[in-house]
Amino acid sequence: MTSTASQPTDAAPSVPEHMSNLKVRASDRPWDQLTTAEKLEQVWADPPGVIGWFKALQNDRIGVRIMSTAFLFFVAGGINALLMRVQLAEAESTFLTAQRYNELFTMHGSTMMYLFAVPMMEGFAILILPLILGNREMPFPRLGVFSWFTFLLGGLLFYSSFIAGAVPDTGWFAYAPLSGPEYSPGIAMDYWLLALGVAEVAAIAAGVEIILAILRMRAPGMSLSRMPIYAWAMLVMAFSILFAFTPLIVGSLLLELDRRIGTQFFNPQAGGSPVLWQHIFWIFGHPEVYLQFIPATGIVSMVVPIFSRRSLAGYTWVVIALVATGFLSFGLWVHHMFTVGLPQISMTFFAAAGMMIGIPAGIQIFAWITTIFTGRPVFKVPFLFVIGFLITFVLGGITGIMVSAVPFDWQVHDSYFVVAHFHYVLIGGVTFPIFAGIYHWAPKFTGRLLDERLGKLHFWLYFIGFNVAFFPMHISGFLGMPRRVYTYQEEMGLDIYNLISTIGAFVLALGVAVFISNWFYSRRNGRPAGDNPWNGDTLEWATTSPPANYGFARLPIVHSRYPLWEQVSSSGEVDIFEEDHEPGDTTNTERLLQAMSEWPLRWRAALITGAVDGEPVEIFRVSGPSIWPAVAGVALVTVFGSEVFALHWLTILGLLVFAAALVGWHWPNQLPYTDEEREFEEKYNIPVRPNGSLTIGRWGMALAILLLGIALSSFLFSYFYIRLENPIWPPENLPLPELVRPAIATALMLLAGAVTWWSVNNVHKGNLGRMRLGLMLVFLLGAGALGIMIWEYLQLPFTWQLNAYASIFWAIGGYMLLLLLVALGMNLFVQVWAWQGLYTELDNAAVQNSALFVYGVIAFWIISFGILYLAPRFT
Repeated sequence: MTSTASQPTDAAPSVPEHMSNLKVRASDRPWDQLTTAEKLEQVWADPPGVIGWFKALQNDRIGVRIMSTAFLFFVAGGINALLMRVQLAEAESTFLTAQRYNELFTMHGSTMMYLFAVPMMEGFAILILPLILGNREMPFPRLGVFSWFTFLLGGLLFYSSFIAGAVPDTGWFAYAPLSGPEYSPGIAMDYWLLALGVAEVAAIAAGVEIILAILRMRAPGMSLSRMPIYAWAMLVMAFSILFAFTPLIVGSLLLELDRRIGTQFFNPQAGGSPVLWQHIFWIFGHPEVYLQFIPATGIVSMVVPIFSRRSLAGYTWVVIALVATGFLSFGLWVHHMFTVGLPQISMTFFAAAGMMIGIPAGIQIFAWITTIFTGRPVFKVPFLFVIGFLITFVLGGITGIMVSAVPFDWQVHDSYFVVAHFHYVLIGGVTFPIFAGIYHWAPKFTGRLLDERLGKLHFWLYFIGFNVAFFPMHISGFLGMPRRVYTYQEEMGLDIYNLISTIGAFVLALGVAVFISNWFYSRRNGRPAGDNPWNGDTLEWATTSPPANYGFARLPIVHSRYPLWEQVSSSGEVDIFEEDHEPGDTTNTERLLQAMSEWPLRWRAALITGAVDGEPVEIFRVSGPSIWPAVAGVALVTVFGSEVFALHWLTILGLLVFAAALVGWHWPNQLPYTDEEREFEEKYNIPVRPNGSLTIGRWGMALAILLLGIALSSFLFSYFYIRLENPIWPPENLPLPELVRPAIATALMLLAGAVTWWSVNNVHKGNLGRMRLGLMLVFLLGAGALGIMIWEYLQLPFTWQLNAYASIFWAIGGYMLLLLLVALGMNLFVQVWAWQGLYTELDNAAVQNSALFVYGVIAFWIISFGILYLAPRFT
């Protein structure tokens, strides 16, 4: 495969009038004298300058930014760990105070869990998924920009706690009541809740984009059964992010409300329960382990076949194992709560689930081993890190099965045995594949190979240092060393094991330092990589190194799991631009992709394909550079940061700026629907959407509704848990909530849903006047329901401070009012443009998306109404 395989021809189509005077950067030639390649480069280029830096949204640039930021936090978390290891190197050391040690282990754990592993994996995905999938860009590139700014600024806000002298000290799990207002006064705990909350929002935003890219933006012919394993792994990870991080955000909100406004969710004296926090946290916490492990295995499944020189053994079984791991990971959270005092029957169930999850992990390990032993392994640096992963993760997995047994867990719980276990799983099982992935894919995006000798030195220092650091902790745990202690007595006999662990930690850190040196040395002096230095099998290796801004000019066609190995023409050359048919034939898909390589050139065009079969569905315009995602990210961090210091006026200002940024972000930038689009549609039988994709819009809104539904489920989980903690419901002789006003509001919401359907139906028929009338009626009905419910809550005979029942009642009601307010804001935005004639029978994505949101809010409203107002009358 030559490096020019993905390059366009020099054919120059007619130039749109509004771009006729544009010039390529570093060229004085006018637009109409440029080659097609230069025009594509211009259209897909990020803007220059300082402001352009804030607007930039190319997936490779955003992916590198996220990965670089995550790596910096990895270094920061590692420094925290080294300071802790110095303290523990000898008995009764005074290097750190107890308070400082508590702060460091909180910052270390929180950094590694929230600011390093998951963001690093998401950065990988945003960087390489478009090339692996054979498309040009991510579906919502502005969302990627927003994700990076919120991640960066949220992490910096978190670390600014050192400057403020208010460093969190309750551990990365923040157990109540230790994290509550009584035992953690001041703002340190607020830093943990609010600053990391921003990073959690960033993770969810990136997760949404990854799901859409994998399901709807694959190369033609890339059915689900032909997707690279890495794409499967990232798909499972991204869905898991939605289901894991959302409950954590809800739980963090409940804890912050307990601290700030006196709610009683976790106060047992008022009907709450501190164990509720453990449930909510570990519903996030245990899947979060697999959020890191699953994409790591995806990287391994990409590296192993290439360096074993054969296809992956058991592809189908590996996919099943990935999906099964994702599902099972949500049935393990009590694995961390065996010593809480839960019923024996529930612990038996979760113990069995903990052992079962070893089965899909074992399937993948045997698939990799089989591939290696039946192949011709080439021991380059990426492959060495995969071997290191296999060794360390197997050891960590074995101890994981051990602590799944309840009696054994009782003996080692909160000991250094558990510390050793999860470091073998998380550091060994995640960082080794991360480094393998960096050495593997860096040449594609830098154009230079990382130095092989320095890479091997990095591997051996890291591998030896890791095992020297963490293996002795198993012994320390068996000898009785508890977790989270800043010192120990000399007579316990733990000195030698802790000293060995400290030495190993510094050897490991030296390995990281060698990697950093290798990176900067190789960026300047590394050997040119060429387009496919590893003889890779997937589509990213068909582009130039580094790739053009647009990735592929002519999109590839896939009819194999290993297209660069198996899609060979009759002449013996790799051909990824033809379907599997008789020589001389040309299919409509081939003609379509050839035409797309030359048109359109006035906007960023990408292809939507079928979620299952990968067949072309739609051509749409990908959003271009904008300052508003960066503004929205800064505003959101301002909202969270100002609440740390209770600066409510600044919170309000941040919310206003955030709302304005969202309006600017989605401000219509319509392109005319010309004869060119119509002719292209008729010739190739595919819709062309120069003003955004209906498909991507619908799927994006569906994921947003799913997120909001998961959040509501988290609130309802808390409601039912508190209900079980209180034998009388409502407690303290509180009256049942009144039905009249909520019933009227519910009727108005149902009527709004019917009018919404009528409005959308009319826009499909071209009755734009009725569509506008319907939008206005929906707004009025929704505003009426909102006003009635606000009146209802002002008349309640209790405040949120009374007890846990009152707190959760107000929380769920407030959440529903917020959703209704967002729906009204969305409706108003759409209405403004509808009355200006923006939407047509063919171009009405915003109308359809706002309607979907209304339907979702109505469904949530009915569920909440039934649980809050009707269910207590029947119990």
